[in-house]
Amino acid sequence: MIRINEMFKKLYKISLVVLLAIFLLYVFNEIHDLASKSYLSEHYISKGVQETGAINLVTSVLYDYRSFDTLGEATVILTASAILAFLVPLRKVAMHGTKFLIIVHQTMIFIVPYLAVLGSYLILFGHLNPGGGFVGGVVLALIPIVMTITYCIEFSEYKFKPNIKTLLEDLGSICFIILGLFGIVTGSNFLASGQSNLGLGNPGELISGGLILCLNIIIGIKVGAGMAKIFNSLIKGE
Repeated sequence: MIRINEMFKKLYKISLVVLLAIFLLYVFNEIHDLASKSYLSEHYISKGVQETGAINLVTSVLYDYRSFDTLGEATVILTASAILAFLVPLRKVAMHGTKFLIIVHQTMIFIVPYLAVLGSYLILFGHLNPGGGFVGGVVLALIPIVMTITYCIEFSEYKFKPNIKTLLEDLGSICFIILGLFGIVTGSNFLASGQSNLGLGNPGELISGGLILCLNIIIGIKVGAGMAKIFNSLIKGE
């Protein structure tokens, strides 16, 4: 019986490798002529600013042309944080190794405001400069994370309540979908900011890009709350 189980495990692993190899061969076969299908990238570069109002073409792709992918990525973070929050123990567990010198504690007091300003800047100006909601959200998530590392998880969750982080993450997902519906209401497509006739503004100004600025803010808040929640959940699960 033991030998049969071992053989079954080996066959199972070999089958997974074979299936993965078949999948990769299929993918490589489909994208071998990718260079000849570069019309989309050329369209994004030549028409991106005109159609979306966002100078940052990466942001225009993420929040307009391929905004469905962004919604999927946001859903992955929401799912991961929800599963981790469900699996970790309910009791509060102090993080070990947080007895730093006073200079570290005082340094954190000066660093946190800079993180808040940097994260907010990346979110608000993501359609004009490199940055965006995902990057800015990660920077904002560093604030409760460094508090957890420097002090303890109780202090971090006292300053940033887990229920508030959950609420912000859930509201972020809901608001993202609601804004996406504006495209359908205006006779265009879901999450099609540039085609929804909501006013793109003047490219280069802060209030421009149609829904992209709002989507950046929503994603920034959602990602920040989700990443902080995931980190603390992993600490509790140790």
